[in-house]
Amino acid sequence: MENDARPGDLIEVHFGKLIYEGTLLESPESEKGIVLLKLGNGYNIGFNKKEIIKIKVLKKFSEKKEKFEIKNDSSKPNIAVIITGGTIAARLNPKKGGVDWLDTPESLFKFYPELFGKVNVLKVEIPFMKASEDMDFKDWQKIAKTCEKLLNDSNIQGVIITHGTDFLHYTASALSFFLGKLNKPVILTNPLFG
Repeated sequence: MENDARPGDLIEVHFGKLIYEGTLLESPESEKGIVLLKLGNGYNIGFNKKEIIKIKVLKKFSEKKEKFEIKNDSSKPNIAVIITGGTIAARLNPKKGGVDWLDTPESLFKFYPELFGKVNVLKVEIPFMKASEDMDFKDWQKIAKTCEKLLNDSNIQGVIITHGTDFLHYTASALSFFLGKLNKPVILTNPLFG
């Protein structure tokens, strides 16, 4: 079965008398004989390629390759961002039916340009990515060590830590003990800048 469907395309899969519509997903290397489809209801379904009668492309996926040039403004403070997980740190990747993490100043700028109107984001650190309810004291220590390292950088004037909502208060409490007295601001937030 030949087709020009690519991951991210909206397609119809003709499977016997049934027709399924959804977004074509990338298949893992170990599953190349399977066609993965994200249905409109959010569920994923897989089909054996040999059993598919036809794949019809309804709409091609067009990924906009935008180049972002971030210009630092000497009149704005320089900050660093520590990303620990949560919805705030993710963006939908229609090719794989899941999310990718915002892990660079450029990826932050694409989704949160209003932040860059107020500050220069010089560094983005990701000590780990996990749901806030799964964090424990080891994770709080990692956040504190990462934060200390950034605060000791003379070019950084403050740190923003993004975090999942559910257990943010536990992390805030732990960091107040780990970091002690500070000479620069540290902000623990979710949602980011909103």
